[in-house]
Amino acid sequence: MNATRIHALPLHLANQIAAGEVVERPASVLKELVENSIDAGATQVDIVIEGAGSQLIKVTDNGAGIHPDDLALALSRHATSKLHSSEQLSVIGSLGFRGEALPSIASVTRLSLISKQAEQPCAWQVRSDKLEPAPAAHPDGSTVSVAELFFNLPARRRFLRSDKTELHHLMTTFYRLALSRFDIGFSARFDEQSYIKLPALKSADLYPQRLAKICGQAFVRQANYLEQSFEDIHLSGWVSKASAHRAQTDVQYFFINGRVIKDRVINHAIRQAYGDWLPPGRQAAYVLYLNMPLDRVDVNVHPTKHEVRFRDARLIHGLINKAIQEAIAKTPAPDQLQTELSLPDSEQVNEQASTYQAESTSVDKAKAVKSLPETINWSSASILHGRFMVLNTPEPALIDLQRADKKIRQQQFKLAIDQNNLTSRPILVPVRLPLSTAQIGQFQRYKTDLSAFGIEFETDNETLTIKRIPFLLSQVGLPELVHRLATVLETENSDHASLITDALMQLLPDNPVHTPEQAKPIIECVLNNKIDKTDCYQKLDPALLTGLFSS
Repeated sequence: MNATRIHALPLHLANQIAAGEVVERPASVLKELVENSIDAGATQVDIVIEGAGSQLIKVTDNGAGIHPDDLALALSRHATSKLHSSEQLSVIGSLGFRGEALPSIASVTRLSLISKQAEQPCAWQVRSDKLEPAPAAHPDGSTVSVAELFFNLPARRRFLRSDKTELHHLMTTFYRLALSRFDIGFSARFDEQSYIKLPALKSADLYPQRLAKICGQAFVRQANYLEQSFEDIHLSGWVSKASAHRAQTDVQYFFINGRVIKDRVINHAIRQAYGDWLPPGRQAAYVLYLNMPLDRVDVNVHPTKHEVRFRDARLIHGLINKAIQEAIAKTPAPDQLQTELSLPDSEQVNEQASTYQAESTSVDKAKAVKSLPETINWSSASILHGRFMVLNTPEPALIDLQRADKKIRQQQFKLAIDQNNLTSRPILVPVRLPLSTAQIGQFQRYKTDLSAFGIEFETDNETLTIKRIPFLLSQVGLPELVHRLATVLETENSDHASLITDALMQLLPDNPVHTPEQAKPIIECVLNNKIDKTDCYQKLDPALLTGLFSS
């Protein structure tokens, strides 16, 4: 009987198989090469693309360079300067680390590598078909040229998509890399059709310039900056306001320690943070950066290193969820205003990308504005102290926008309670609050009643730990919330549900109103008597005002 025998594959065949993990398409090559440049400490990376990447991908940097004696080794399998022991696998800080990228790319392309270290008198060059280093002219740094992708694997080459599709993936990869490091300058030329230049930015105040060129001016205008820390974990970045959302996921960037990541835990935390504020089928826009100790995250889950495994996924989920909720809570609710974020056409991005404008697609906004009196002169309208506005409607009036807005939210809150449709959110890091034995007993007695309000907690003999709170109370301090509830539960009254409702409604924060766009839906509710106008609307006597100002 003839049996199939196990045998070692020829080295060239093994390299080509391994390349399948690294070289999926031209964008994969670009990612690996630029990440090597970043790991080399480059402050400038220049890219040239020809033939949608199938003809040429050229990456030049001013990094540390490679020693002449190591050039041939750089194109050999399992050779790397970034990993010295198995223990380091759990604390990978570099972007590339397996020693597979360059040899895998070289096995399916015609690769040329030129490099010069600062202390070397000249540069040296090796090629995939000639590993013997030869002198070359080149400034400090390295250039990797990858030509004729899959020239020796015609079957793989046939599976490449159209030039338009491959260019789209190349640009997407470039944007991700450019957003990962604001302190590095990038330039890219794509098939002589478009040229993108992104200078290095040393100050955080200048970061929105790069955001505008990649994500569009609309995103910069319609996004809130957030920053949240817990222990040695730090989250920062930009998230679209609750009122600004997109039909696509093309403005969603998340980085962990400088590495772009797509993770289920992260996606769920972001989606849950927006909750009901995000209409079905719509997408949030965000650019977020999570920095954490290397031993708290495993990046060795997938060859592309796009997926990770967290040591404490619940903590990360809570941190992201809380930070985004607090960021979007600074803006009007989405039922007040909906704005479509516009993004520069990926095929037309250039130095003038910042000229793209947002487009309004909201039917609700149009209705709100249309229902307001046409006599209102919005061009001359001004908001005082983030709160008051004088309107010259058929009769002059002073509106307390802040108080009216709170009344609107209180009305929404009460309706959600009545309809048993109150949205709640988990607390990021549970806080243990000391209470008396009697107070603990009261909370335990009314635990079921409180859960109907979206309030969940745990107790021991001396402390109470809040686990979930109503979403609309995200900005309320937990000690204040617990104190208010403790006072209500101690009250000798049979109708504790009504008392809890009133107490929670009073806890809703006062949000300032800064722009006419925020004010319009509030004014519409006031003028159309959708809320009780007491304490937020006051007629002004023209005769009295005339006398005051004339005197």
